Amino acid sequence: MGQMLPVEFSDGEVQEIERLAAAEGRTLQEYVRETLMTAVASRAQQRATVLDHVLETSAELNERLAR
Repeated sequence: MGQMLPVEFSDGEVQEIERLAAAEGRTLQEYVRETLMTAVASRAQQRATVLDHVLETSAELNERLAR
């Protein structure tokens, strides 16, 4: 069993999350977990994309400086 992660939301935020979860036919816990993990994966992918770009640009610059 995993760890509990207490997160506080305003009443309005909870109502909106409940509405979205219900619209997808999922429990509040399922919806929040899936949404959070999707956001985490997206951030990780964005970070990897930026890092790849920085490394590629740095390699090109280093190559030009070495000439």
